[in-house]
Amino acid sequence: MTEQNEQTQQDSSEPQAEQNNNKQLILSLVIAAVAVAWGIKNPSTALRVLAVLLGFGGIIMIHEFGHFIVAKLGGIKVEAFSIGMGPVILGIRKLKKGWKIRLMPKIGEEQQVEEGDNETEYQIALLPIGGFVRMLGQSDTGAADENDDPRSYSNRPVWIRICVVSAGVVFNAVGAIVLFMALYMNGIDLPAGIAGHVAVNSPAYDAGIKAGDKIVEVNGDYFTVDGERCVDFESIFQAALLSSGEPVSYVVERLDGTKEEIKLIPEKPAGSEKSLRFTGISKANTLEIDPAIAKVPEYVDDLWNTKKLRPGDVVKAVNGQAVQTPWSFAEKEAEAFRSEVELTVSRQWPLSEDPDAPRTIATVKLPMTVAPVSDNFRNEYDLTHFCSMVPRLKVEEVAGPSKFKRLANWFTETVLRREVDESANDFLQKGDILLKVADVDYPNYKQLRDLTNEYKDKNLAITVLRKNDAGLAEEMGLTVHPKARTGSKRVTVGFAPGLDMESPVTAQVISASGQAAILDIPAGAVIVAVDGQPVSSFYEIADLLVKNKGQKVSVDYRFNGEAGGTAVEISEYEPVHAQALIAVYLPFAELTQRFKASNPLRAIKMGSKKVWQFIAGNYVTLGQLFKKDGIPMSALSGPVGIISMTYQVTEASLGRYLYFLGLISSCLAVMNLMPIPVLDGGHIVLLIIEKITGKPVHEKVLAPIMYIGLALILGLVLVITYNDLIRILF
Repeated sequence: MTEQNEQTQQDSSEPQAEQNNNKQLILSLVIAAVAVAWGIKNPSTALRVLAVLLGFGGIIMIHEFGHFIVAKLGGIKVEAFSIGMGPVILGIRKLKKGWKIRLMPKIGEEQQVEEGDNETEYQIALLPIGGFVRMLGQSDTGAADENDDPRSYSNRPVWIRICVVSAGVVFNAVGAIVLFMALYMNGIDLPAGIAGHVAVNSPAYDAGIKAGDKIVEVNGDYFTVDGERCVDFESIFQAALLSSGEPVSYVVERLDGTKEEIKLIPEKPAGSEKSLRFTGISKANTLEIDPAIAKVPEYVDDLWNTKKLRPGDVVKAVNGQAVQTPWSFAEKEAEAFRSEVELTVSRQWPLSEDPDAPRTIATVKLPMTVAPVSDNFRNEYDLTHFCSMVPRLKVEEVAGPSKFKRLANWFTETVLRREVDESANDFLQKGDILLKVADVDYPNYKQLRDLTNEYKDKNLAITVLRKNDAGLAEEMGLTVHPKARTGSKRVTVGFAPGLDMESPVTAQVISASGQAAILDIPAGAVIVAVDGQPVSSFYEIADLLVKNKGQKVSVDYRFNGEAGGTAVEISEYEPVHAQALIAVYLPFAELTQRFKASNPLRAIKMGSKKVWQFIAGNYVTLGQLFKKDGIPMSALSGPVGIISMTYQVTEASLGRYLYFLGLISSCLAVMNLMPIPVLDGGHIVLLIIEKITGKPVHEKVLAPIMYIGLALILGLVLVITYNDLIRILF
């Protein structure tokens, strides 16, 4: 009776399982059909999406192939190896006589394997997002299945199982090396190892490295391209990242061709919340607006509407003064103390691949600004000043709502179809001039930062000068609530401060290095003349101070309706301690160099170095997550972010796309080797314990460990995915 009931129950469950499998298959086919139809309608976007899926899936497949091939060599029975995930659309198995091919089989359908048949079915699944290996007796989330088959995973020696588990990581690393080797054999353009900018008082600045210097060796390592030594910028950055306080050796080639070995110790920049070390060297750009922007019509429109520039425009002059290099452009920009700057550009639009195509000359006027603090690696509060005079602070930009508020606003507008009222967030406005913060009149940048920290999570009173609808300035009292940013210790007040350069009002006078005397000017005084010449803005004040460098000049002002004046001897050292900046971002193309190996052995060496750089950098990043002043979790990217970045990279060249995949493959090797249950590294740790104790970890202990590891991974993925979505959508 019991056997009959069991048979009846089994017979009734089989049709239900078959029905469920058919439903899953039909649903998958419908989704695939919709995707194909969408791809036909949007071929360009579809090709990019397909490139993302194939690239990301290919990396995972290489990982699984490592498990597969080593399992085969180790005598483990591999039941299936699948390219892709989801429903199987093609299955191939070698039989004793001939082949067995399954087309669109039912999901989960069992096949009888006869003696002499190949034990492994090679499958192609519907979704091109990776692959998997199914080994007899192996489980990723629990104890290995026990059986009597000597070729079962659980019955093979521990060292073989360790090799099988480790193979995925090894193949990811080797796959990345092969990918980079192919790229270096063909040649790839990478950011050049040239100093585009050197921060003041940084280790590189103190060591004598200047903008335009070419780094040709880092710690004795270099690439040889066309018989000359060189490095890419990634090598410069990674050397500082991995230095751990030890000196880094650079061989620098100057603009005149001379070479010099320089040793320096990377440091943590002042004000940085992270413990990462840097040299103060930034990568170099060209003077050409990135031509790649032309591939995205909305970017082209934004570039023209906001800056009157076109992709491929090449800057030839700044305010009529010719520039030939990015560093000469930076020098002219820094000296342009005026409300706007005029750029002369060479233009070819639409872009043509013909190098002899005609170009036109155009002029573009862009707004200028001056930062409240000067470029200084070791001093976060190196205040900008003009012969000791500091302009008032103003609100340059107002921060938007928090991430949660933005998410709520998006949901309200997109899902609920309701208009969002932003008036409640409109406390400060762009252009507001700070008259008083707490009890400090006309605060400078450092005082504002100190007050912001002091009033964390408290109400902070601010008095501003704001123009009303009639264009008249009036004082307004406001209250802000300083708070720490998500994932950061830095306290902010919700706006970016700038300097009020449009008016000649002095907020303070400060003691400045190199000044013979401090000007005796009261806070809030209006400068009316410099050296007898009338002025109406700090731009004009700066211009006259620079022109009279090394001379004694008079400064006339008015305060509370009364006239006043003072004189100062402008020293040879920085009459203007400030740097002018173009107020809008200019998307210059990176300065790149062609890296091409002379032979396969050289390509293998170059590829191996690159993979080592990425792997070592990943371990440093992971270590920073556990430090008090390390990298916050919000800075990490997960699957969604990686896929998004991969999609963006598809806009670039094929070489840069493959280079990015090599980076991701290296990262996957590092992540999978982490000693967390469920990951390969966790399985290796458990196998080592089994080798030491002589028996597997008991299932009662193993199950909770696996569930904890799984929960940890899923929780991490959820947090990182949330950050990815916020970055992408908002």
